[in-house]
Amino acid sequence: MPEAFYKYMTYSTANIVLENQTLRWSTPATLNDPYDIQFDLRINFDRDKVLRDTLDKLWKLHIGELRGHPENKMSAAFDLMRPYLKSMPKKVFMRNMERGIRESFEVMDKNIHKTYLDTRDQLSTTKILCLTDSPINQLMWAYYADSNRGVVLRFQDEPGAGSPYKLAKEMSYMKDIPMLFEEEELSDFLSGLITFDQAKRINTLIYTKSDAWKHESEWRIFSGDGRNKNAPHEDIEFGARELTGVVLGCRMPLDQRAALSLKIKRFYPHAEIFQVTPADHSFQLELSPHIET
Repeated sequence: MPEAFYKYMTYSTANIVLENQTLRWSTPATLNDPYDIQFDLRINFDRDKVLRDTLDKLWKLHIGELRGHPENKMSAAFDLMRPYLKSMPKKVFMRNMERGIRESFEVMDKNIHKTYLDTRDQLSTTKILCLTDSPINQLMWAYYADSNRGVVLRFQDEPGAGSPYKLAKEMSYMKDIPMLFEEEELSDFLSGLITFDQAKRINTLIYTKSDAWKHESEWRIFSGDGRNKNAPHEDIEFGARELTGVVLGCRMPLDQRAALSLKIKRFYPHAEIFQVTPADHSFQLELSPHIET
């Protein structure tokens, strides 16, 4: 995990943040990616293969080569039926189990659309704080910091203060929408070997984006519904000492640099002030201490 996280913003937004000592936690609908926490995990599997694998695992459970998960309902039901299945020929066993598996497929097909809608609705009110791990990301300066005229704020955990930054998780960037489950995982679940990990799916929805956004190198903090479930966003106070540095854009006007520097020294005297400048011999931004003129 990075030692510090960074928030890109315009000069006017920076003034508000510094004066109010708050950061905005957003809901999915207020973010600039239409897929953000509002996409459906894909279902795309070979049903014949899953059927064969599930039947094979059920037979191995039946003869004692495998053990089911105690919290899986299929496993519990199988344990209750075991005495009645003991003398059943394998061919008959397979035929009966196949009927049950196909019924499970039908139930999944019937209910999946409602599940998708319910999940989207549940997550639509969640609050997240979006951060990144570098103060010299050129695209971030261009998109979020007013084409290099804005500001980047540096945040770090304040020891003993319950700062949220240690809860940040790195985003995963993918070309395709992730699967709801892999084939092996589905056959394990249908045969009672594992439980359905709902938290894993929710985390995938929260911490996955298209690889078109990979340049943002985002780290995200998730806070559930926040303090006001129905609010489109919440401006939450941060600890003054959590703000440990401020980076001024290379195109920020001199009068704005001077005004912002005074504000930082007044409200956050411990915070370092930096300046980014274009490098002389490479297409990179360089970070150096801000020197007042």
